[in-house]
Amino acid sequence: MQMGVFRRLAAIGAVVLFVLASTTGVAQAAASPLGKQNWVVSLASFTPSADHTNSMRLGYLVFDPASKFVKHDFWLWKQQDYPIPVNSGDVYYCGQWHPGTNPKNNCAIRTGAGFTGEPNGHYTGTYAYDATAGQVIVTWTDSTVNGVSGKIDLGETWAVSQPRTGLGRLALTANTYGLTTGIGYGSNASLAAKASMTTIHGAERPYVLEGQGWNSDQVATWARGHAGALTVGPTWNACDDASCLGFVQYNAGCDANSCCPKDANHDACVQKIKDTGDRRFYSMTGILGGRRDSYEFYCECLAYGKCYLANSHVRPMLQVLDDAGVFQGWVGAEVSPHVGAGGRHAEADHYASFALVS
Repeated sequence: MQMGVFRRLAAIGAVVLFVLASTTGVAQAAASPLGKQNWVVSLASFTPSADHTNSMRLGYLVFDPASKFVKHDFWLWKQQDYPIPVNSGDVYYCGQWHPGTNPKNNCAIRTGAGFTGEPNGHYTGTYAYDATAGQVIVTWTDSTVNGVSGKIDLGETWAVSQPRTGLGRLALTANTYGLTTGIGYGSNASLAAKASMTTIHGAERPYVLEGQGWNSDQVATWARGHAGALTVGPTWNACDDASCLGFVQYNAGCDANSCCPKDANHDACVQKIKDTGDRRFYSMTGILGGRRDSYEFYCECLAYGKCYLANSHVRPMLQVLDDAGVFQGWVGAEVSPHVGAGGRHAEADHYASFALVS
């Protein structure tokens, strides 16, 4: 009789332990924002003043629900450092082009300075996630940037939302150190996982822009969907080795004043833009490691048959994947300091912190 009681008690105890273990597991998973541990984020400090002290970070956030620690590995760009774009290591050449019709053949695809290497910045700290309030508060306590380490005390508050199943979104709502924008997307897909250019090329999808940009001592904020979208898919050309994609946009609205000097050939230059279809060239490479891609574009009239090495728009980006590892878009940073004659013109730089997510 007693043995039967003990067996029943043991069975009840096993059920209780199982329920407690399951509940604890759920609580641990929920302790990271929406239960998502791996995020890609873009942040910036933009100011309309003419002191040109803008800066941007693009990188990874990893939340550890067991310890409540958070780690941020990032690439850092400061406007005052004049971060001239570099070659990504990939060359834009698409075999589908008819000979003589693509002036970008064999031109390097450029990216942000330092983006071909590992992140040059690292923060570690702690976080508190309030699922009811839909926010996570991060406190950074330790920093290593360009090999220099030290203690810091920086705070960030992010609003947490779920735009679709298997994907989380972070939007910066407050901070203690001058950031003006921040956007991130996260899931439990490995940060080593990445969609190929072939996969991205295979589906026609618009990726909707949101974020903040800077040019001419002005700051522009883009609410999601307000400023348009980048559509990538089969209409783009796939490079022969599947490492990159390219596209030509006709009637692009390129500025004749940027392309055509005010000289005796000005009118002929303006007419040539019309005769050649007013084209803008786009290229994107996926050869970089981790979640890294890079995207560059410029107006044909700036180069005409040559590789353009001056003021293209250069955008290093990190892929957004959902829990199932399905590609959903990018977060990125534009790093396009002005390159030209007559010395440094910082007001002509283009910087941006953005997301392009379907």
